[in-house]
Parts: sequence; C-alpha cells; structure tokens
Amino acid sequence: MSDRISADSFLATFARLGFRKASMEDLARAAGVSRQALYNRFGSKTALVDWTMKLLVDRSLAEALRSLDNPGATLAARLLAALDAWAGQHMTMLRASPHGVEVAVMVAPEPGEAVRSAERKLVAAMANAIRLSGPGALVSRAGSMAQALCWTAKGLVHAAPDHASFRRELELIVGALLAR
Repeated sequence: MSDRISADSFLATFARLGFRKASMEDLARAAGVSRQALYNRFGSKTALVDWTMKLLVDRSLAEALRSLDNPGATLAARLLAALDAWAGQHMTMLRASPHGVEVAVMVAPEPGEAVRSAERKLVAAMANAIRLSGPGALVSRAGSMAQALCWTAKGLVHAAPDHASFRRELELIVGALLAR
C-alpha cells in the first residue's frame, strides 16, 4: 500500500463522507485493500486518521521547505510558495467537501506534537530565509515575522473565500511586511 496514494484516498474519503460516517470498509475500498488489511496495519480508524494526518503534515512541510530553498526566486515568492504549500493548497479540498470543516478539525483545535513540531521547523526555516535574504531592518525581527506570517496564512485559510483570494491576500501581506 503506497503511503501517498492511501493518504490521499483516505483524505478524500473523509472529505466525502466525514470522519464518523467513513467506515473501515469505505477506507479499504478507497485504498484498494481489504478491511482486514487496514485493521492489521493500523488497528483502528483513529490510528489510521493519525497516520493520514501525519503524512499530510510531513508532505506539506517538505513542500514548504523546498519552496524556501529555491535560489532562483525572490524572498517574497519563496515565502508565499512555502505558506501556500503549508496551508493554502488544502483549501480547495476542504471547501469542496460538506465535511471539510470536520477534516480540518482533525488537525486544528488541538494540533498534535507532530503538527506543532512541523510548524516550528517551518517558522525556523522562514526566519532563516528572511535573515539571509531580507532587507537589513528585517533581520532582527525575522523570527517574529515568520511566526506572524504562518499565523496569517492559517487565518486566511478560514477567512479567504477561495484559494486564489488566499494567495492574493497573502501576497499583499508578505509584500507589505518585506517593504518595511
């Protein structure tokens, strides 16, 4: 069972049916395996959800860090791409589903240590990018700016009406902060 295909198929199933209504049979069908295979691998639906969320967080962090490590892009473009990879890219799936809020809540209200740790890594990498590439006045505030940008991106996921609006608003905010 491929981690990427299964995690994506599990997320799609949760988004379509909701966490409570998605059965292990539904999840097994989506992954192309037997229900018993899922129980053998995960033991419970809760463990499967935890595994799926961890893969989603790990994949989002890896994409965000790759975006920050793009020497051909401006600092603003790298920050925007990183924040979009971390938070914005999930908007379409969450908004398209009647259960999107439920899927988001699987991570959001009490994020596990994996989410907090990943966010700390992202903020540290963003702060480092700002220190190395930002205007001199920003260097001393790089950590605070990186944290504020991360919080802003998470807020925009909930406030912006769509992904294009998320990117537009975040681009304005990143540009304004870097111009100071």
